[in-house]
Amino acid sequence: MKKHYLSSIFILSSLSLLNACDNDDKDRDILVSEVPANIINVIQNTLPGIALKEAEIELKNGVKIYELEGKLISGKKYEIEITESGTIIKIELDD
Repeated sequence: MKKHYLSSIFILSSLSLLNACDNDDKDRDILVSEVPANIINVIQNTLPGIALKEAEIELKNGVKIYELEGKLISGKKYEIEITESGTIIKIELDD
């Protein structure tokens, strides 16, 4: 009985650890107002006039990545991925 109990504790602990590691790459919705000003400035300088509508944050390999969606006055929609330090990873035109 004691052996099964210890095995169960080990398995549950391992699953908890794996789940914690897995959460490292999950997106989390945030308010656009929660995005740091330096990131907003970089995006607005790159895409003048963009109105940001949605924001997510993700931790990839210990680096915070912000994913933002916005729309220009022309109607073009963009998705932008940018690091916490303001380095743009990707700008994608949405259909």
